[in-house]
Amino acid sequence: REVGVVTSPCPPGPGLSRALLLSALALLTGLLLAAGVILFVTLGWAASVPLPTRVFVAQPERVPDGDTIIYAQGSCRLVGLDSPERKKGQQPGQPMAEDAFKALRDEAMRGPTTVIVYGTDKYGRMLCWVIDHAGYALNLMLVESGFGVAYLTDRSPFAAGLLEAQRRAQAEKRGIWSLPKHEAPEAYRKRMREP
Repeated sequence: REVGVVTSPCPPGPGLSRALLLSALALLTGLLLAAGVILFVTLGWAASVPLPTRVFVAQPERVPDGDTIIYAQGSCRLVGLDSPERKKGQQPGQPMAEDAFKALRDEAMRGPTTVIVYGTDKYGRMLCWVIDHAGYALNLMLVESGFGVAYLTDRSPFAAGLLEAQRRAQAEKRGIWSLPKHEAPEAYRKRMREP
């Protein structure tokens, strides 16, 4: 062999052509699959997956109840759960409402939280997934502790995780699931509105 002459690693022939053809077909199949997934998602054929609209890190200013945190950026309703209602004026509170409030307050107020916003609700509150200073998702923690029920809407991320957390809380009779009789917060609010 002469110095400076580049030789082919494979001799030309049918073997090389077959390998190139298989590689080209694999590449084309991958590209078609990727294009299909993109079309599937963008045209709405896939199940709707909520996407965040905003993310910020901030120290909470206060916690008014078991599923709301107030920040300088605005009121944040924890998405994916509904906690027992606290007493309001003459309206009595639900059992475990104070426990849910204290659990959220104690965790949220320990330090800055990461807030992932999934739009707003009909009251203009941000719908949020909140992660505390230690990396715990407060939404999930409250449901798993039995201080809230999974409250899933079209903007509820991590729905499967919330439902599994609720199943564990029910099985281990934590929080509201330890009560002999439990009324969902939504049913309680409706009952309190009725004359």
